[in-house]
Amino acid sequence: MGLAAVVHLALCWIFRGFLTDDAWISVRYAENLAAGEGFVWNPGGPRAEGFSNPLLVAVEALASWAGWTATGAARVLGVAGGLGCVVLVYVAGRPVVGETAARIASVVTACSAPFALWAVGGLETLLVALAVTAGTLEVARRDGGRVLRAALAFAVLPWLRPEGLAVAAAVVALGEVPGLLRAATRRRAWRRALLLGGIPLASQLALEVVRLQVYGHWLPNSVLYKSGAGDGLVVLTKFLDQALVPTVLAAVGALLLTGRGRLLAVPPLVYGLGSIGTLDSANAYSRFFMPVWPLIAVLAAVVVGYGVTALRRRGGTVAAAVPVVVAALVVLALPPGDVRSVHAMQERYTDCKGGARESAVDWLRTTPPGTSFAVSDAGLVPARAGRTVVDNFFLNEPLIQETGRIPFRERADLVHERDPDVLVLVSREAGRFVGLYPTDQAIHDHPDAREYRLAHVASGRGASCGYHLMLFRR
Repeated sequence: MGLAAVVHLALCWIFRGFLTDDAWISVRYAENLAAGEGFVWNPGGPRAEGFSNPLLVAVEALASWAGWTATGAARVLGVAGGLGCVVLVYVAGRPVVGETAARIASVVTACSAPFALWAVGGLETLLVALAVTAGTLEVARRDGGRVLRAALAFAVLPWLRPEGLAVAAAVVALGEVPGLLRAATRRRAWRRALLLGGIPLASQLALEVVRLQVYGHWLPNSVLYKSGAGDGLVVLTKFLDQALVPTVLAAVGALLLTGRGRLLAVPPLVYGLGSIGTLDSANAYSRFFMPVWPLIAVLAAVVVGYGVTALRRRGGTVAAAVPVVVAALVVLALPPGDVRSVHAMQERYTDCKGGARESAVDWLRTTPPGTSFAVSDAGLVPARAGRTVVDNFFLNEPLIQETGRIPFRERADLVHERDPDVLVLVSREAGRFVGLYPTDQAIHDHPDAREYRLAHVASGRGASCGYHLMLFRR
């Protein structure tokens, strides 16, 4: 476990340059809240809930109010969440899968480069992983575990991600329904189900009351924006491309386990089903599935553990280490989820997209303070430009609560109705505008765009960078 913790921290250090653009959305809300502006996207503007992680935003706002950076707070929490998972799969995994498998799971969890990437990515991803892992490992114990501890872990989930209650509900239902069907265990199962399901449900209801009072709606904008807007199995396929071997081993491990131990497979299955038709957004190296990576590692470790036990009987301790080393190397070195590939992606992202966004921020800061601009990738640029912003996707406006997801041509009409002073549009090429997003292309081709002239091209670094921000000024 100590070795695994060192590996995780080393990977986090390697990827320390990565900070995803979506993290800056939460930062903008948090900084506005800390400054006394309220729950708004634009200071002085209407309340909006363009984020889906209210607990993280609250912590970031507190950090910002105290004089620390919101991004620093998010990254520290992410790394701590990863370390918590590394420790938890060993400490809480032993009663479920045994000493050997728990040790292996700790190593496999830590050896995932995407897991470390999202630890420093600035979002709530690994905090969700910690809560999912803690609750599921607890109820997967043979005796059912400590109900209150599991319930409290599940109760945190709704405040970190919209799907949190669904994960908790699936684990509780499949764990307690068999007991409800037997007369001898019915009373105990009812009591457990009421606590395990009731406390997370009460947490969700409390969040909805707050949400209704603050924003006047029940669901964050991201749910309306992303649900049913993706292409089939794209998100799941991306994850399997990077973690096929551990996932196959995890499926075998779920079959080898018996009784409540099979509950470890429930959250991965829920996320697998939930990924169908979900928009592939902010999902580089499978962020969507990272909350269940520790459980996949535990299930895969069950299979590796069988090999370790067999070799220990035949060849002693040294030979028994072979499957563990092989499993760790598979996770560390098998493309495209290996350390080298992930590090290369992180550098390309930082140099190309990050560089273009920083250039756009520098130019926007030269405009008068009252300047407004419209932008699609509404993360770093709005958070650091210090200007009024129109979100081209309307994810950060209350309008989406009335309309739902808006077709890109209607978005173009609405953007021009907002009459921004500057249009920040994403182009595939630097020499001429070729819209990366259909929305940006529609805004550029709109009749009202004739009032704007190209004022600056913000290009990222790197010969293969196909991400350029063209800034058109009225």
